[in-house]
Amino acid sequence: MFIIFIAMLLELKVENFITINSAHLTFDEGFTVFTGETGAGKSVLIKAIMLVLGERGGANFLPSKASSAEIEALIHGGDLLVKRLSEIGLKPEEEIHVRRIITPSRQRIYVNGSPVSLAELSFLTSGLIELTSQHEFYTLFDRKNQLTLYDSLLGLSSLVEEYQKLFERYKSLSRDISILEEKLREKALRKDYLEFQLKEIEELNPSPEEEAHLLSLRNRLRNLSAIKELALALQSTLDSVNTPLKQALNLLDRLASYEPNLYERKTTVESFYYELKDLEREVSRLYAELPEDSQSLDEVEARLAKYERLKKKYQVNAEGLLRLKDEIKRKLLTLETGEEELASLKEERERLLSQLFELAERLSIKRREKKKELEKRIEGELSRLGMMGARLVFELKRKNKLPEELTSFGLDELEILFQSNPGLPMKPLEKIASGGELSRIFLILKSLMPFVQASTLIFDEVDAGVGGIIAQRVGEKLKALSEKHQVICITHLPQIAKLADHHFLVEKVQDEEEAQTVIKKLSPDERVKELARMLGEPEELILAKRLLKS
Repeated sequence: MFIIFIAMLLELKVENFITINSAHLTFDEGFTVFTGETGAGKSVLIKAIMLVLGERGGANFLPSKASSAEIEALIHGGDLLVKRLSEIGLKPEEEIHVRRIITPSRQRIYVNGSPVSLAELSFLTSGLIELTSQHEFYTLFDRKNQLTLYDSLLGLSSLVEEYQKLFERYKSLSRDISILEEKLREKALRKDYLEFQLKEIEELNPSPEEEAHLLSLRNRLRNLSAIKELALALQSTLDSVNTPLKQALNLLDRLASYEPNLYERKTTVESFYYELKDLEREVSRLYAELPEDSQSLDEVEARLAKYERLKKKYQVNAEGLLRLKDEIKRKLLTLETGEEELASLKEERERLLSQLFELAERLSIKRREKKKELEKRIEGELSRLGMMGARLVFELKRKNKLPEELTSFGLDELEILFQSNPGLPMKPLEKIASGGELSRIFLILKSLMPFVQASTLIFDEVDAGVGGIIAQRVGEKLKALSEKHQVICITHLPQIAKLADHHFLVEKVQDEEEAQTVIKKLSPDERVKELARMLGEPEELILAKRLLKS
């Protein structure tokens, strides 16, 4: 459901702004008018309000002798302001005090005493005060806003909100799916890389013992000739030594039988003899194990090269390669693919998409059901407000039922077309209607719109090109609208001004140096005088009083 709130401009204070030296205005509920001679400064007031709503401003708004300009406003916004203030990190309150200070070099903006940006000010005041000047109409009737306006006129806002909440869920889910798919791609690449690492380590099947053996074998093969020559020479030498040593050991054994103190020596020589015999056997075995030639050296070198390549690549030794292999295996076990989660999300997205198409279809049907009736009502209202023969047509176009065609408004596109006189071609409203026509069209649309929330509506140029009974009807429409909204209108017509609950006069006062714009709220007697001026008969106060009572 939409938040229901009462938005209202409570106060406006302007200092040193264009032609306004000082003005402090308080506003009430109901229908308020501003009147005055052409050129008195009513447009300056509108410009000040636009700055309060977040429009850009600069030093060109400063009077020639002023060093700074200030515009302040007190705006009531109820629950909506509470929500918006919270969203930008300010204390939640139902009212905001806006203060804009303009100097030649910089601008400052404060809300409830806290500095804010221009974007934040626009966000806070959006929808609270609707300023219906010609510039604002072109924003209002921009294509992207026309469908929102049309849905509001048909009372479809709650259904649109239901659809948009679902659409946001759908978009959020689609983003989650895209993120997960990207993660899965990254995981797949990571998995492929880990599996490649594991494969090349397992193909090597590293072993510290094997590496040590290969290093020893390589050294042996590289020096095979020298090793063989030395082994043979050592065998020959040991063989030549062992026979005399055996004879010496036998003689020492016999001698020790006569000289017991030589037994210790005999033991030493005997131990040495057997050590030499062991050495002789070891050298003989070594020689026997030696390859015939060094042809296998290439294989050993190739195997060791694989060790060196992987050790250098991963910056570890052979023992480290074994640990890395175990670590990769653990990573692969913990590297979940997420395919099940992706399938679940896609299934949920398909379910949401089905619901979106269903809601989009309902919206399309409802938009077309009451289209002709709405256009007929608007045509009647246009005629009542002096635009006989004018027509407003809501041209709906249906897009193809494809996911990529869905927008936050469903599958429909809308263009508002306007025909000012019979026989003329229908053209886009924003390109053909005048400022006065746009003001009256907006007034009609606002009066036909189902009441959802109260806001402040400020009308400028609504009386352009009208008079007599049409002006009376425009005034009555404004008066009726003020029962639901705070309505502020700048007008030149007494038929409109007479219906106001509150009446301000805008005057230009000329002194010796400059012209100043002065704004004041009129008393009952002052109001009669102003109406008489507007009637063109400043002295005919009785006529003005009669107008007030009519």
